[in-house]
Amino acid sequence: MRLKHTERTAAGNGGMPVPGRWIAAEQGDRARWLQTSEYTPVNVSRILEAANEGDIAELAVAAREIQERNWEVILAMQVRKSALTGLDWGVEPGDERPASKDAALAFEAALKGSGCESGLVSFHELADHLMDAVIAPLSAAEIVWDAGGSLAGFRPVGAWHFTFRNSETPLLVTDDNYAGVPLPPAKFIVHTHGGAGDPARAGLIRTLIWLHVFQNYPVKDLVSFVERYGMPFVVAKVDRSAWENERGVMRNLIRSFGPNGGGVFTKSTELELLQATNAGGDVYFKLLEYTSKAITKVILGQLASSSESGGLSGGDAQSRVRGDLLEADARAIESTIRSQLAVPWTKFNFGDAAAVPVLRFRNSAQEDRAVFADIVETLHRAGLDADPEEISARFGISLKRTETAPEVRP
Repeated sequence: MRLKHTERTAAGNGGMPVPGRWIAAEQGDRARWLQTSEYTPVNVSRILEAANEGDIAELAVAAREIQERNWEVILAMQVRKSALTGLDWGVEPGDERPASKDAALAFEAALKGSGCESGLVSFHELADHLMDAVIAPLSAAEIVWDAGGSLAGFRPVGAWHFTFRNSETPLLVTDDNYAGVPLPPAKFIVHTHGGAGDPARAGLIRTLIWLHVFQNYPVKDLVSFVERYGMPFVVAKVDRSAWENERGVMRNLIRSFGPNGGGVFTKSTELELLQATNAGGDVYFKLLEYTSKAITKVILGQLASSSESGGLSGGDAQSRVRGDLLEADARAIESTIRSQLAVPWTKFNFGDAAAVPVLRFRNSAQEDRAVFADIVETLHRAGLDADPEEISARFGISLKRTETAPEVRP
């Protein structure tokens, strides 16, 4: 959707936010921004060059489209998003003051109660949307405030509506200002993933868009290969008189065989079908397998198949995403929510009387494993060793006992 900002300001009297939405969609936005593009090496190079200058619109559209069209990216992103959004979460006080504890309880209730108004999303849906920044240059959402500084919900905004052409911070492109307008304070959440200091270069899209291109070529060639070599080719050889009188009948007869290829020739015509060296199409499958594994490793940090990930994919979504990536995703979302949502919410509702609450995602699987590991170590010190098979099943890795176990020092 293309955006047109309203005339309302972001903050009203006394520093309180004006209730309601600040942006509105227009008719024709879908035709302007949601068209499907063909990604070729030439187009990709042009899109990346524009993004290097701060114009991220087409790169952001590409990030959305490959999440709709590339089955490997779809699966890997579903796993990575589910790994985060499937975690339990809670809000902790910023300090030990009673008001800070009250603020933490109130902020957690505000997050859990958000998104009830039509057209707005909840905090759970917001977290899922913000994870798009793993691939896209950024992920953004408007904060919709209610009367008195309470939280109504969130409205996702496509990354293609922002530009870095004239700023180090994202500017919102509007109908009356194509160069972009600054975002009002306490009104937007903008999340980025990496980027080496330049937000226009953030996200994994610069790597994934090339893998998407490389994967599309063998798919197209494989379909052509199947069409040529996977179906029988019917040949009818006729004499000269039949060629003159029954050529059309023979052609229609061959067509009646269905999608199979065929042709009508005179007996004096010689036709030789040359078989490709790649008679089984293995080269296409090998390239598809290579690009598929590369996409999975780029997004999940490891291969997600049970035969190649050491059993890590046999459990829940958290076990299919490399632990450090899940931890980094959680810490990044926590930091963004605290600085761009919790800070203004606390100011509007508690002023300086309470510390800013802290959002925490809890990885119960990692916590359970840590507790289990402590138990195993305690039992070992007491002279009781756990069964290696049971430990292997619990941790999802293969273990075997060494000849001489290392000494465990207290």
